[in-house]
Amino acid sequence: MKRLAGVVILALLVAVTSFASELSMVIAVTGPFQRNFNPYFAGATGYIAAGFIYETLIYSNTKTGELIPWLASEFEWSSDLKEITLKLRKNVKWSDGTPFSADDVVFTFETLRKFPALDSPGVWRGGVIEVVKLDDHTVKIRLDRVNTFIIYSIAGVYVLPKHLWEKVEDPSKFTNENPIGTGAYQLESFSDQVVVLKKNPSYWNAEKIKVERIRIPAFSGNESAQLAVAKGELDWAGINYPQIEKLVQQNKDIKYWFAEGNPVFLFFNLSKKPFDDVLLRKAFAHAIDTDQLVKIGMTGYAAPVNPVVIKSGYEYLIDESLKKEWWRHDPKTDEKLFSQAGFKKGRDGVLTKENIRLSYDLLVPAGWTDWIAVCELLSQQLRDYGVELKVTPIDFGQYLQRIRNKDFDVVLSWASYGATVYHFYDNFMNSANAFVGSNRGGWIDQRTDELLSKMKQTSNLSELKSIVAELQKIMLENVPAVPLYYNPVWFIYSTKNFTGWPSEKNPYVEPRITGMDKIYLVMNLRPVK
Repeated sequence: MKRLAGVVILALLVAVTSFASELSMVIAVTGPFQRNFNPYFAGATGYIAAGFIYETLIYSNTKTGELIPWLASEFEWSSDLKEITLKLRKNVKWSDGTPFSADDVVFTFETLRKFPALDSPGVWRGGVIEVVKLDDHTVKIRLDRVNTFIIYSIAGVYVLPKHLWEKVEDPSKFTNENPIGTGAYQLESFSDQVVVLKKNPSYWNAEKIKVERIRIPAFSGNESAQLAVAKGELDWAGINYPQIEKLVQQNKDIKYWFAEGNPVFLFFNLSKKPFDDVLLRKAFAHAIDTDQLVKIGMTGYAAPVNPVVIKSGYEYLIDESLKKEWWRHDPKTDEKLFSQAGFKKGRDGVLTKENIRLSYDLLVPAGWTDWIAVCELLSQQLRDYGVELKVTPIDFGQYLQRIRNKDFDVVLSWASYGATVYHFYDNFMNSANAFVGSNRGGWIDQRTDELLSKMKQTSNLSELKSIVAELQKIMLENVPAVPLYYNPVWFIYSTKNFTGWPSEKNPYVEPRITGMDKIYLVMNLRPVK
């Protein structure tokens, strides 16, 4: 009996240990999962794959500015800044046991070249002309021009297993249902409601991984995820939670940190009339009360943004002489601009010019309750001026596809800020990113592209300030999109099962779920004993 009791106690201890080292988290609130673990898929399971299952050569920590060697143990620029040599780690294997090598790296870059839809980091657009294998663990990347930013693009390339993906006819459409990666986790089980990952026992950095299992339930919207947070069912939730302070008071284990994140814009389809008219875009800018959007739509958790979208910490880049051109909520100026653009109110109160009527669907991802609330407020604000915006929530995948296909008029969306202000302007204004990247409205301008190119070829602060000043002027004169606020990096966490979370006092990483940040975060977690 004593021996049996000991076995039972041991079993219970194992069960408790196993439970304590299982992390439960939200990846997305976009409904049932698709079985698509392509790390270049911009959807929930693609986000699971990117970072947890597949890895990059270098990790770019946007919160600290660090470039951290990952699958590459080191990298070195040539003296003319046109070549980068990367030394690969020698103890890395794919999760099926196949050794990782330079062949995989060259194959991945070539795949992104052959299938440009996969090249979301923009390495080939950014000047890469050749990726060559020097030996099994050394790769050289050659550029056709100096581009000091390209290292950040390289940090966005998830390396693929050549021995498996070379058999795929079109990797851009490959759903990769049974993923094989170099990452810390493997797929244990899949359903459209729950994805479970288990620790990869042969992971090259296994000693840093103390979270044995990750459980990721699907949620159809913020409300259901918020309920799970309130019940204490989640360790990590990247969602909006109105009046989170009250919940924190009720449950001492629950904490939050809403870091300043990517800017959110009202984007116009600049390839369509009437949004090719700058007077109309300026009218929109003066009509929108962004303070109200922050306080009511985002329940006070978003950070205000200035018209030139320069974050705190980079104020020295703001051109003070241009501040007089900053727009603000101003009904009188707004009415004058709509009139100058040739619009008059029709019998139904909607502004009209010839056969153009300012009545449009305003696209927003379904289930994103905070953004939908913002859209409802935008609709109310603009209705007073004679603009009819019909809030239209749609599936996230369809939402992204319609932007890429230019199949929209106005859309609430974001731009990736990147590691610095310079990266933001490049992401947001580069014509190479029109409709397929953060330039969602399709701003295409030769002078802008010239300035962005010059910016990548210098590290001289005086030159950079001069370039950024001219980019600010272009933004203010042309209003490619209307910046509304900085979206918070929603981050609610529980200290019940794990310690080591980042916080406002210990901001070692931006707690994002879409890329490599999440595995860097998980590496810092330790189960509560």
